[in-house]
Amino acid sequence: MTEKTETPLVSIIIPTYNYAGYLPRAIQSCLDQSYKSLEIIVIDDGSTDNTKEVAERYGNSISYIRQGNSGVSSARNRGLKEAAGDFIAFLDADDYLTENAVEIRLDALLRKPLAGTVITETYSKKGSDLYCKPRFKTDILSDKFYEDLLMGRFPFGTCAAMMHSRIAKQFRFPSGISNGEDIVYFLKIFFIAPVYYLTEPTAVTVWHSDSLRHNIEELKRQGVSLAQVIFDDPFYGGTIEHLRKDFTANRHMELFRKFYLNDKKKIAREHYRKAISLKPDRIFKIDYLIKFIKACF
Repeated sequence: MTEKTETPLVSIIIPTYNYAGYLPRAIQSCLDQSYKSLEIIVIDDGSTDNTKEVAERYGNSISYIRQGNSGVSSARNRGLKEAAGDFIAFLDADDYLTENAVEIRLDALLRKPLAGTVITETYSKKGSDLYCKPRFKTDILSDKFYEDLLMGRFPFGTCAAMMHSRIAKQFRFPSGISNGEDIVYFLKIFFIAPVYYLTEPTAVTVWHSDSLRHNIEELKRQGVSLAQVIFDDPFYGGTIEHLRKDFTANRHMELFRKFYLNDKKKIAREHYRKAISLKPDRIFKIDYLIKFIKACF
């Protein structure tokens, strides 16, 4: 670790809703950190399972806050309000950290004073399989990562980031969005200060059937409204407008894939056609084209 006269406090915010079965692993991964100056904040978004009982087992080693069910954005925003740390990180209740995650990230931020945020690679876990394929070959400090985030040039999860508190607290997650709300928030974080990317994974994202990432009804309701939320925001002053078509087309393609995999062929076809109408070159994504042809029969 880079030497410092004072020990920085790192706040880890864990929003949770009916994830009592996953929560202990997330909390324990924080308690087991090699870096010990931590504030662990669990925001229970009105769970109806035994989340409260699970959290209370940890006593004063964590801060447990329960609120009425208001969505993941509200839970994270409550955590931001309560956090007292010099640095802030988020961890979804179904994911977990590697043992040296905080130490690695904090050391990176202390070594790169221009960086407002550090992001790392993550492991993905499906069943018992754990894997990671870094998108970039070397660590990178850049003030253009907001464009990479918009274009999906690297896999990003909220559990992979740590920020200076003074930057993290400037913004809030948007209400009314539960798929892509992290993009809305972190796009602003990445826009105002350089980001330091590390190839070393420091978290594990766990894929399972009841994950919010795969809530089909919510995806139907939300559609591609995420594009309007981002690009109509006056915060950017039009500087990202040139990416609107690409982002919207990519969003349609992502929705096509998710609906196709959930056997919703009609709505999948609609999203594919809209993607191609916006950006005809997307037809050269052969794996998507094959899926579209199959969805027509």
